[in-house]
Amino acid sequence: MLDPHMERRRLKTVIGIAMVLLGLVQAWSFAVQDMWIPTALGVAYGAIGVAFLWTEVYAADETTD
Repeated sequence: MLDPHMERRRLKTVIGIAMVLLGLVQAWSFAVQDMWIPTALGVAYGAIGVAFLWTEVYAADETTD
């Protein structure tokens, strides 16, 4: 059985990676259609996913060491 802290960290990692991937898929799918506002929103969503990963997974892990 995993430590609850490790389960929470794994869940946050999966959520962050999913946000980045969804943002990239949205950006790519709208960019090929020359729809630039939804493309920019997809890039922004991916950037929010990166920020989520940084703050909730990486930086949080650094403070617990």
